[in-house]
Amino acid sequence: MQKVAILLLFSSQTRAGLLDFWSLYDMSDSHEPNLQHHYRDMSQQHDAAKLGIWLFLATEILLFGGLFCGYAVFRANHPDLFKWGGQFLDERYGAANTAVLLISSLTMAMAITYVQQERRRLAMVCLGITFVCAGIFMAIKSVEYEHKFHDHLLGGMAFYQTSDHGDDMGGDHAAIVAVHGDVEKGEGLWNATCRSCHGATGEGVPGQGTVLNTSSFVYDHDDASLLAFIKEGRKANAPDTILQLEMPAKGGNPMLGDQAILDIIAYMHTLMIPAAPSGEQNTASHEVAAVSDTVVVTSSPASVLDANVLQVENWNIPIAATGPTGLAPESASEAQRMAVYERPKVPQLDEKRPANAHLFFGLYFLMTGLHGVHVVIGMVVLLWLMWRVQRGDFNKRYYSAVECGGLYWHIVDVIWIFLFPLWYLLA
Repeated sequence: MQKVAILLLFSSQTRAGLLDFWSLYDMSDSHEPNLQHHYRDMSQQHDAAKLGIWLFLATEILLFGGLFCGYAVFRANHPDLFKWGGQFLDERYGAANTAVLLISSLTMAMAITYVQQERRRLAMVCLGITFVCAGIFMAIKSVEYEHKFHDHLLGGMAFYQTSDHGDDMGGDHAAIVAVHGDVEKGEGLWNATCRSCHGATGEGVPGQGTVLNTSSFVYDHDDASLLAFIKEGRKANAPDTILQLEMPAKGGNPMLGDQAILDIIAYMHTLMIPAAPSGEQNTASHEVAAVSDTVVVTSSPASVLDANVLQVENWNIPIAATGPTGLAPESASEAQRMAVYERPKVPQLDEKRPANAHLFFGLYFLMTGLHGVHVVIGMVVLLWLMWRVQRGDFNKRYYSAVECGGLYWHIVDVIWIFLFPLWYLLA
């Protein structure tokens, strides 16, 4: 009897265990078709999806929050640039884009409601309207950007590549070459490529390279002309050379690009020794422009009376032929030694385009362009949602994807609500 009771007990427990196991394994009757296996029920899955999208949107707020902080700092430090740059931002375009995005937010919210009600056709219509509004937003933004590209209202040095600045600023967009070099980079390139021929300070090396720190050729040519000359070089037998020294193309370094050459030119200008003011007597013999082959005998100490006469006690001393200028003259002041040759007026000094104005447009394109990228991503999400709605993936118990996509689209709209007044109304 005891054995029979044990067998009956064991068999009942075994049956119960098998039934529990089978209920977990085979849930074809009660299992939700859209419920993932690692969630307890649809409610938990929905809450997890919303938590995930909100965490993602928090990172988006941090991203744009940093840009808004940068905007505040830049505006506080350069209010004049915002006053000047605001004239190029058309508030009509900004207002139109604001209206378009507000409409798209409404239709996106309606699409979520229709999906919950399983009204698939109306949900498709609302998602389609939202997508069209996004396309209109990008079309208006492209018109704005095209105007700014045409007038070189850009964030980088290309901002200064027009001297006439467009019809709205009294010109016809006549382009010139904007040249900019980095002095620090140029110093390293100078020492690696140019120093062996032109010396450490541009004083020239006899038989190798000409003097540059007092060269009239450097004084009389702008950076664009010097760039073209260095890239092409000059033969030793060229008719316009004086010392009959060859200048190889790119200084003999074919790896030098245009920007590297501009860096060298920028550093070369720091080596220039300004000419002495007119009427000032030079006391160093290498600054005498022209001398005679003999000197006049006098009893006075060594002195320069004029450009052709040198008195050195009672001696007649032939004057050596003119050679490299060597280091800076002792008479040159420290300010003259470190002075940078004042080049001809360049576009960035034009009063029509104030200094650092390119930073205004750089920040503008960074903030509005990044927002535009988010709009394009939203359009891709909308297409994906429309495809799934058309396929019948969503119902009143499963619509997390549509709701999460709607939250993303709403945050994109909210960001523009801040961008519009900051750039178009307050600038």
